[in-house]
Amino acid sequence: MNVEILNEASRLLEANEPCVLATLVDAHGSTPQKAGASLLMRGGGSTLGTLGGGCIEAEALDVAHDVRTTGQPRLLDFELTEDIAVDYGLACGGNERIFITRLTPEGTTIAALQALRRAVAEWQPVALALALDGAHRGRLAAVGCDGPQGDSAWLTADATASVTAHLAQPHPRPIVFDSAEGEVYVEPVGPAAEIIVIGAGHVGRAVATAAKFLSYRVAVIDDRDDFANRERFPDADVVIADDIERAIDDYAPSPASAIVIVTRGHRYDYQALSAALRSRAFYVGLMGSRRKVALIFRQLMEDGVPRQRLQDVRAPIGLDIGAMSPEEIAVSIIAEITKERLGGDGTPMKVDPRVIEAAARPRSRA
Repeated sequence: MNVEILNEASRLLEANEPCVLATLVDAHGSTPQKAGASLLMRGGGSTLGTLGGGCIEAEALDVAHDVRTTGQPRLLDFELTEDIAVDYGLACGGNERIFITRLTPEGTTIAALQALRRAVAEWQPVALALALDGAHRGRLAAVGCDGPQGDSAWLTADATASVTAHLAQPHPRPIVFDSAEGEVYVEPVGPAAEIIVIGAGHVGRAVATAAKFLSYRVAVIDDRDDFANRERFPDADVVIADDIERAIDDYAPSPASAIVIVTRGHRYDYQALSAALRSRAFYVGLMGSRRKVALIFRQLMEDGVPRQRLQDVRAPIGLDIGAMSPEEIAVSIIAEITKERLGGDGTPMKVDPRVIEAAARPRSRA
């Protein structure tokens, strides 16, 4: 459930309007969408979000209409045959599970959604827990790093602990696990992540703009007041003009933070990287030539930074797309951060020859 669907579901329920939530809770193989995709059906039948389109979404919508009427949750299993996969432009088939439940304006559901929205607004890690079977099938709960938020009495202590541990991982993913109450689907909810831009020059400004376009939370740090200010970064969530190393330490990046170091000189790069490596950020990248990177690494190792820790740094930063302008460099950086966050491999997604072969086969006639 992304933030847009979360907000719309909350709005509908607070207006005493039931709605239906369809969530792709599990996916394996080649599928049009990954686990976490969701679709909200309003009372009049209009929808928000997508499960990937095509025949799978069409069938899920048919079932959603039934769930809206009966109130009985449904768990759908889909196997994408080769022919169905080709319709989606996939090389081969896969398997999907879609859970569909009706959300009603009763207090516990609204309490869970409000807890999710509150945590997102305060930039706190939080997850949606959804019971897929058992006595509490279809119930929602909000769980943060400190435990349940809002009404989540149906979650067992073991299930709560599993959700909390999942949130603490640097790359959270939707999961389905078994508990004493049956299967529970867990999905982190909130903005994509946070990008902390160290250096407010041309590249830093382009990175901040590109990050905001993709709904990342953006913080900008520089030691110059005439660069780190609201006029240059009107859409940034946080802008700090202070000593770079001290500012990073005080800001305390979280496991949801990616640090992009694009300062104006060797000394500032060294200060920024030294502080970044003390943080919990899941991504640390440094822009610069290999010679400059080697000099900074040597200095950091002399300071006692382990070699293994330096191997985690992305330097030179970004994916190799031949970038030259600040905007192109920003695209390569944001692409690499997004790849790390979502678990992609960065390879080009060319059409598989099997798709072309299947498309060239004559259609069968009834």
